[in-house]
Amino acid sequence: MFWVQGLLTLMGLSEGMWRLCLFLLLAGCAAPTSGFRGAVVSDHAVEGSRFKVYRSGDQAQAVRITRQFAPRIGPLAGRAAIAMQQGTGCRVTEMAGDAAVLVARLSCGAPHPSCKVDAVLKGRRGFRLPVVRDCP
Repeated sequence: MFWVQGLLTLMGLSEGMWRLCLFLLLAGCAAPTSGFRGAVVSDHAVEGSRFKVYRSGDQAQAVRITRQFAPRIGPLAGRAAIAMQQGTGCRVTEMAGDAAVLVARLSCGAPHPSCKVDAVLKGRRGFRLPVVRDCP
């Protein structure tokens, strides 16, 4: 942190100015991507992970807002899917993304329990990971 302050001081910014710069830099951490700006937003906690869920049409986006050391994408995708299903009331069918932001396609036909997940996580080069969870 001291190296940042030193760098900003060399750039001619006062202490108040560098604090403002730091605040503005960190303020966008839980912001949605451009396709979800202005979307309906809700907060959800699932098994120790907290997410901001944004919904736009038949898609939802989960932004993880808790710090976790080296989260594995498989279990994290299951928690994000539950958060998106809680926030939208729809079933998550497909997901793509990383450990910070996941985007999902929704199916809003028949009622679906939010704790049950049967989706596919899609990645580059044809990577497909089934994300399956049952209610406790």
